[in-house]
Amino acid sequence: MRLSGVFLLVMLLAVGVVLYLQGRSTREDLDAVQRVATDLRERGVEGRSLDRAAAEEAIAALQTLTADREMAAGHLEDLKAIASTAASWAQAAPSPSWELTAAVAIRGAADDLRSWAVRGDARHLGRARTRLAEARAALTNRQEGAPMPGGPTRAIRDRLDNLQHSADEQMQELDEALR
Repeated sequence: MRLSGVFLLVMLLAVGVVLYLQGRSTREDLDAVQRVATDLRERGVEGRSLDRAAAEEAIAALQTLTADREMAAGHLEDLKAIASTAASWAQAAPSPSWELTAAVAIRGAADDLRSWAVRGDARHLGRARTRLAEARAALTNRQEGAPMPGGPTRAIRDRLDNLQHSADEQMQELDEALR
């Protein structure tokens, strides 16, 4: 009986050590992911803190442009300016944060509206509306102090989306120059 008790105690200690080491490894992995998210920034963009009022104005302006393709086509320079401002907000935003999520969503919505205005593909309009809803939700959650879901993995997703928007904008510039 004593032997089985000692064996059980040794097994419990071994399981405890394994769980401790796995927890430590997970923390180190999350720290590494956090560092990657912080390093994934667009080159050549100067960061500015997100201004809530300006972000809400940008969302309202973009929402207005979703109503009519011709109106959106007449505001291509405004769409570029909104995307540029959102890029600077994303550059300065901490990783992860509601500010980063809002900035990336606003930039994506501006880019999608620009594509919709030039190409007429309704998929871009649908994506723009989805991104505007995401931006509104992020600003609301920021104001309410809601916890940021996803942590470092969400930050990496937002940073990668932001870099993708930069590449999309460059392609859009080429497309517009060829038309």
